[in-house]
Amino acid sequence: MIPVMPKDDCLEAFRKMLLIRRLEEACIDAAQEKRVPGHFHVYIGQEATGVGVISALDKGDFIYSTHRNHGHLIARGADPGMTLAEILGKSGGYAGGKAGTLHGCAPDLNFPLSSGIVASIIPIAAGTAYAMKQRKLPYVSAVLFGEGAMEEGAAYEALNIASLWKLPVLFICENNSAEVDRKPGGGQYHAPNNSIIEITDLARVMGMTTVIIDGLDLDAVWTGARDARARAIRGEGPTFIEVRTDTWPGGQWPTLVTGRTDIRHAWTNEVPSQYAKNAKWFTRNDPVLSVARKLLMLGIAGKEELQKIDISVSHQMAGAVEFANQSPYPPAEDAYAHVWPT
Repeated sequence: MIPVMPKDDCLEAFRKMLLIRRLEEACIDAAQEKRVPGHFHVYIGQEATGVGVISALDKGDFIYSTHRNHGHLIARGADPGMTLAEILGKSGGYAGGKAGTLHGCAPDLNFPLSSGIVASIIPIAAGTAYAMKQRKLPYVSAVLFGEGAMEEGAAYEALNIASLWKLPVLFICENNSAEVDRKPGGGQYHAPNNSIIEITDLARVMGMTTVIIDGLDLDAVWTGARDARARAIRGEGPTFIEVRTDTWPGGQWPTLVTGRTDIRHAWTNEVPSQYAKNAKWFTRNDPVLSVARKLLMLGIAGKEELQKIDISVSHQMAGAVEFANQSPYPPAEDAYAHVWPT
């Protein structure tokens, strides 16, 4: 259900989800042309999580992310041209090309940094929450991370101290392996390597409020984050939110195995013949199509309005791609800028 969000907020959330999708499609295009330095991770299939959570936050709140940060940046309102330029290592990016894809940031939006080191960002987010509590600021720190972070010691230490000191922090675990058989100790990629079945049990034993949410349900994600923020502001401490999605079939070296998103599939329910083996993606797992269907079903938007949003987003993304492509690479001497000797 989406109605708890006002109509304009629903449409803006959908616009951001679609903008994330178009950015990631542009990123994959650039990677196919060997223009993305090193490895990269896309946010396709998880758009409702980032947009739902971040839409519930205040401008004064801080946000931290991991290696899969592109979607979080756009959800926060980051400029798509500067975001893509940073991914390409260009000087027009938020960090002048130094952060790249794995450490995306937008400091002016209270999005100081991301970290490609699994779980390393979680203690930093807890530290920010501690600072805000000490300064009696009415804001929270929100950190988004994958389920693999719960296999790292840093996560437990941060969750423990956050619960112990009732820090105003939201721990959002993006579990994009919902389709994996949930039994302890898998050992292979995308299999749980914990001795428990439910990830939320780890936070619950520390006395933390926990929530499990379907990552296709934008409204539930938004509501969960809104309520968690309210608890934190009241001084009731952190919340651990696990948002579950199925893994997008595009792979760890992403390719558009489900094609470029066609918003019309939301009402035609068509599964293109060349992508028949990924039919579940089109019929259920794509959050962009899923939210579009709900907007149509609830009468919040019509087909023409959704197509108009898509045209506007595509035009915006075309300008972003042009900006990123035309942005120069930083000069070699910039490698020593903002570097201090130890």
